Amino acid sequence: MGIEENDVSSNCEGESVPDIHDQLRSYRVRNVGKLIFATLNINSIRNKFDELKYLIVGNIDVLVVTETKLDDSYITLHSFPAPQFFIQGYSAPYRLDRNKRGGGVLIYVREDISSKQLTKHTFNNDIEGIFLELNLNKYKLLVFGTYHPPTQENKYYFDNISNSFDLYLRDYDRFVLIGDFNISESDSCFSDFISQYDAKNIVKEPTCFKSINNPSTID
Repeated sequence: MGIEENDVSSNCEGESVPDIHDQLRSYRVRNVGKLIFATLNINSIRNKFDELKYLIVGNIDVLVVTETKLDDSYITLHSFPAPQFFIQGYSAPYRLDRNKRGGGVLIYVREDISSKQLTKHTFNNDIEGIFLELNLNKYKLLVFGTYHPPTQENKYYFDNISNSFDLYLRDYDRFVLIGDFNISESDSCFSDFISQYDAKNIVKEPTCFKSINNPSTID
């Protein structure tokens, strides 16, 4: 939802897509000069980081990775420094951890795009999301990367992000909300939120494919 930029969405839970790198490369070539957003439910980044680098470098401008399943215990156990998930060509990722059982958000922004994290809002501890400002020279863009757990009540989630969203909107004419919403487009909480902010849902079809023949929610 938000402004109409180009986006790429992955399937969920790591189900394979044939030649996805070639598909991303082709998409990049067809959209030279345009800003490409992507979101990926990685279902734990711990053993998939090399594959992630291979997919996004040169293909994606802004990537929101959800369900990273990271916490401080993983860093301590493996003696990894904080920049362990740095990818060449991108700024150090913006990061919000939960734990190894679920959740977590990482956001990668191409290093030549000026970006900063916004922190004047306050979330309850169970709301997972990161607000960023992208300075695109001609305008500034508000970006919110988020993970909405499927067990979390929809109204509670949207009420919380709406309260924080309102703090920033006066400063931005354009915005993008991107991530794993675990919700269907027909859900009243989702449609009410879109209507409230005069937004547009760019994702027109379900993107969660736990079963390849039974796509479900916007992921």
